[in-house]
Amino acid sequence: MVGGSHYVVGTTQFALWERYGHLRGMDAAFEDIAVNPPETGRLLDALVEFQIELIRRWSGLRGVDAVMLTDDFGSQQSLIMSPASWRRTFAARYRRICDAAHELDLAIVFHSCGNVSSIIGDLIDAGVDVMDPLQSEAMDLAWVAREFGGKVAFAGGLPEQTLPRLTPAGVRDEVHRMIDLMGGPYGNAYILAPSNSLLADVPPANLEALFEACHDR
Repeated sequence: MVGGSHYVVGTTQFALWERYGHLRGMDAAFEDIAVNPPETGRLLDALVEFQIELIRRWSGLRGVDAVMLTDDFGSQQSLIMSPASWRRTFAARYRRICDAAHELDLAIVFHSCGNVSSIIGDLIDAGVDVMDPLQSEAMDLAWVAREFGGKVAFAGGLPEQTLPRLTPAGVRDEVHRMIDLMGGPYGNAYILAPSNSLLADVPPANLEALFEACHDR
């Protein structure tokens, strides 16, 4: 942690699934997992080694505390593949990546959009330290907090899709609610952030209310 006041996170975009999809095409990627696991595994194992090398490079830079992996596995309703298929294909491979990061004293922030409730426990078992971005529009965050609070740090949760329509007072209430729900009961292991990104349609008054409300708790 730089100077004790900054937490530096290096990002490696597209860890395994999304990078695989870029290489093979998304339709082929789904077919590969279903009908050709051995060849799929060969390519994924190569991508694991690629990610581990990126992590080694990040570890060589002064002041880096964590690495963020990004792989979107969720839709608004559910996982985009069966949890069993995900576990069979990805669980051990993410564990290898997390183990490599931890050996280098780096934490792992795992970013996955959508409803990934069914694999949060698996990601924790693999060694993920921070779950991001907790889309409140897609997941029951009260359930997530009850099930996994204290086992992993949370990031995100502010409803990106409704922030533009809230009043400034409503934004403050939502900030306070998220801190009390995801952070307070679990040692404040919570990074307040939008459920994905702050988009251009968020009114400036709402942004001001958001930043001010962060310091109320």
